[in-house]
Amino acid sequence: MKRDRSENSVENTTDPKHSKIDNDDPLIPFIKDFEDIQKDIEQLDIKCAHEQMNIQKQYDEKKKPLFDKRDVIIQKVPCFWANTLRKHPALSDIVPEDIDILNHLTTVDLKDNMDNNGSYKITFTFNEKAKEYMEPLVLVKHVTFDNNQEKVVECTRIKWKEGKNPIAAVSNSRIDIDNEMPKWSVFEWFTTEELQDKPDLGEIIRREIWHNPLSYYLGLEDFDDFDEDFDDEDDEDEDDENEDEDEDDDEENEEDEDDEDGKDNDD
Repeated sequence: MKRDRSENSVENTTDPKHSKIDNDDPLIPFIKDFEDIQKDIEQLDIKCAHEQMNIQKQYDEKKKPLFDKRDVIIQKVPCFWANTLRKHPALSDIVPEDIDILNHLTTVDLKDNMDNNGSYKITFTFNEKAKEYMEPLVLVKHVTFDNNQEKVVECTRIKWKEGKNPIAAVSNSRIDIDNEMPKWSVFEWFTTEELQDKPDLGEIIRREIWHNPLSYYLGLEDFDDFDEDFDDEDDEDEDDENEDEDEDDDEENEEDEDDEDGKDNDD
């Protein structure tokens, strides 16, 4: 994604960065040349990012036949996407009402890196049974980026059947003071509004789930992360215990030395 060059622009000495430099700072005579060099480096970074994006697009195209073959298998596995999504650690707190609808989700499609800024489009396709809950059966969200700013240029408006809107269940769970873990709905992501304090479903799908949904379906990713965290905690606990033991030994040694000194003085 592009960086905002205006943040790094240095056209005059009133630049806020310069106010942090004392007038007698030895860098002053070289500051302009230094900043010009940084601009050149930035230009190379931008060129590198564009070339990397072009390579990524080439390989995305090569992967497409494999994604199509994968989808043929997924179509034969009932509730594949529902089970895959709910087993991602960041999506484990979705409301149960979501699962009832996601059980009818047959296809997830990602068109990634649609331009040099990394724009993408995600499509959810549901079977006919989902009409009990909502329409239309195809939900699309198209996200673009400009200077690292996200913009939703297309988002399907969901028409919920009466009493079937899972977002209403989310609102009820959030006012439940006994609910320690606030619930949320994946369907909240299908909006043009910026979501606050909720997982970014689009980034989770394109960065993690899409490339290897099998590992999430099987629960392997979650368990690996848990084991690593658990091992880290064990290591920390062992380190703390060893430090406590060392401190106790030091204190005992000091007490023994004091006792010996006292005996010598008595003699």
